[in-house]
Amino acid sequence: IREEIGELKLEILLLKEEVLKNRQRIISLESKKNRQGKEVRRRVDSMLLLLIDYGGSLTSSSVKAYMGLSKDELYRTVKCAREEGLVEALPDPHDRRGYILNIKTDNSEIMRNH
Repeated sequence: IREEIGELKLEILLLKEEVLKNRQRIISLESKKNRQGKEVRRRVDSMLLLLIDYGGSLTSSSVKAYMGLSKDELYRTVKCAREEGLVEALPDPHDRRGYILNIKTDNSEIMRNH
């Protein structure tokens, strides 16, 4: 019985160690997520200002080039802006893989909120 108790105590210690490691991983991932969220938010703001400068509409490839974004960064930025109802993405008749980004709200409202 003493041997079994010793084994159980060892197993409990190992499980506690595993829990601590997992907590540290979770904290690290949450921190990374927060940093990425802030980056996307800054890119959305920059994209909105760029769209305003160009009359409220640009192609996705133009936004990508002007802002120096990767495809993935552009996707996350546009997705965030669309979810917030700030822009709409319409198919680009000249580029079947691209789309045209249009501001959905009044420019003055965007300037007040951003």
